[in-house]
Order: sequence, then structure tokens, then C-alpha cells
Amino acid sequence: MQQSFLSISPTAADEKALRIHYMEEKPENAKGLIIFLHGFSQFWYVWKPYMEHFSNKGFHIVAPDMRGFNDSDKPDAKASYDMKYLMRDVLELMRHCGYDKAILVGHDWGGSVVWELAEQHPEKIKAAIVVNSPHRGAYAANIRKNPLLNLRQILRSWYIYFFQLPYLPEWVMRCCDFAWLEHNFRSWARREDAFSDEEIERYKDALRKPGALTSTINYYRANTFGEFGMGVVRASMGKKKFEKIPVPSLLIWGDQDPPLDRRLTDDMEGFFSGTFKSVHISDGSHWVLQEHFDRVCQEIERFIDDEKVH
Repeated sequence: MQQSFLSISPTAADEKALRIHYMEEKPENAKGLIIFLHGFSQFWYVWKPYMEHFSNKGFHIVAPDMRGFNDSDKPDAKASYDMKYLMRDVLELMRHCGYDKAILVGHDWGGSVVWELAEQHPEKIKAAIVVNSPHRGAYAANIRKNPLLNLRQILRSWYIYFFQLPYLPEWVMRCCDFAWLEHNFRSWARREDAFSDEEIERYKDALRKPGALTSTINYYRANTFGEFGMGVVRASMGKKKFEKIPVPSLLIWGDQDPPLDRRLTDDMEGFFSGTFKSVHISDGSHWVLQEHFDRVCQEIERFIDDEKVH
């Protein structure tokens, strides 16, 4: 496994070019590219066992630190973390690695990026595989038909709105040696051994880096009331429709996810014109990647084989 950096030209929100840090496994005669995208409070390291597993299956594997996280650059402007720039980073990484198309696998915010790319740039995506991140259209449709679900989801995702405040979220996250972060890892998990002390320390170290706390929280500040989040609001009011995703898509969902109700994934198949499959893991949480490594690998492999998207 080797680390590299990709330089990305400035966007309208950035003052200078950005360096994106990524880790890579590239076997000889690789049969295709898989890009793994992490979520909030983690970084490329969450995918380390998956990188090893799928590189052994013959795939070229890349796992970046998304902009603002760990060793990637951390632009100051909140607008730099808008979804359109997160998507652009992935497309630039794909091009940099020499591929026109790739299989994308994402969790949490990484999963949101995968859904958006599959809708807006399907010609670049061989398959979209998402773990515990609902499609925006399904989210909107389900809260529209169930006001109690909407209220319940607002309460479960209270931190999203707390993160809109300046300064205070950073202070709370940093307080008592990142006690809130550690609490979320340990209390949300269904298995006590989901995270080792060493793993949690790695995630803390990533957030200790200068600017990292503000950059990572800016994902919520830039998108909750930006085009991405307001698209959900408009769709829930019947004022926006989403294009159906034509690429083969797989949703893997840990049903015991504290911040995300499983009912947000109901009737998701209506938002896909290509193959759509969902797998629910009844005793998995938001951290299902750590809790059920073998099962998640098995489901991804089976889907890739069934859809012949090597």
C-alpha cells in the first residue's frame, strides 16, 4: 500500500490548488478501479481492510482523504465543501488514476457523494455501492408521507443543526480529548469490539490536525442549507424531482443506525432505472463496516459479479 497526492486546480470557492491525499493498492493487470469514500469523523483508514481484500481480488484500489480530512488540504471557505466540489474531486482522482469509469463505494458523506455522482455523471460510474447513506429522493419521499418520521429524524439528526453554529461545535468536539467523538464510536456500535483504542486514537489524531475540525464540520455548514440539503426540502414539498439512476446500485444498511432511521430507505427502488438491490443487516449500526466486515465484503463481491462490472 502506498500513499500519493493529487493536485486539483482551484474551484470558484478556493484560493489555490488543493492537494488530495490518497492511499493506493495496485496489483499487476488490475481488472478495474474501485474508489472508496469515507464519511464524517473518519478518513481513508476506515477502508484499510477493504483495500487489502479487494486488491487481492485483482482490483486497483484507491481510498482518498476527502478534502478537509486528515492529510488532504483544508480550504478555509465554507463554500469549498459544497457537494459539487466533492464530486469534482472524485472525478479528478479517477482521471488521475487513468480510468474513464470506476466502481464507487461510499459510507455516510462518502455515500452521499456516490449517489450524486451516479445521478449526475452516470457515464463515469460502473456501479454505485453505498453504506448507510439514504438517497435524497427516498429521504424526501419518506418524510413527506410520514410527518412523524420527519419529526423523529430531525430529533435523531439534531447535531446537523448544531453544526450550523460558529465555533461552538469545534469546541464541543475538541473538549475532554474528543470525548463526544469517542462516545459516538462506542455507543452507536452494536458490538463492543467494533473499534479498538488504537483506531479511535487514529481518528482523534486526524481531527487534531490544524484546521481539520472546522473543515470537516463545514460539510454540514455548506450543504445542509445549500443546494444539496434544500433539494431534499423542495422534493419533500413536491417541487423537485430527481433523475433516475441508470447504473447498477447497491445499498447496504445497518438497521440499528442511531442517527438515521431505516425507513428513510423505504421504496428506494423507484429512484433507479438500472439494477437496484438493498441489503439490510439487522444487527448492524452506522458502523456496520467495522461490525460486519465479512458480510459487507461478501455482498459487494456478489453484486459486482452478478452485474458483471469488473
